[in-house]
Amino acid sequence: MRVASSLAEINVVPLVDVMLVLLVIFMVTAPMMQQGFGVRLPQSRRSTSVSAPVTISVPLSFRQDKKVRLGDELIGLNVLAERVRQVIADRLTKNVIVAGDGGITLQETMQILDNLKAGGVENVALQTQPPTGGRTP
Repeated sequence: MRVASSLAEINVVPLVDVMLVLLVIFMVTAPMMQQGFGVRLPQSRRSTSVSAPVTISVPLSFRQDKKVRLGDELIGLNVLAERVRQVIADRLTKNVIVAGDGGITLQETMQILDNLKAGGVENVALQTQPPTGGRTP
């Protein structure tokens, strides 16, 4: 009595061919889909436009005069809370970006953050500059 043993092998070559063709098709069509579709948005009388975030700049001269820059306006630390409250009153998000000089101490930064929180700011982001070239120790 003879037992026949046959090895069942899967032919992978057609599968690879189909996958390569699909890859090429997706690579060709993907840049075309980046354009999107033209949409004519509806208009609303009560909607608010998206505006730039509120940025507070803290110069190194803050140590002497206790003044920060809110947009183009130079204001004192004692009125910062009220001015920020006025600026963010009509905004959906109560977020502020603080761009402070590298020479400002943590205590001075905390004074500014305390005034911002008193003015109703929910989230504060600290703006930094990316590294420029080589590694720093």
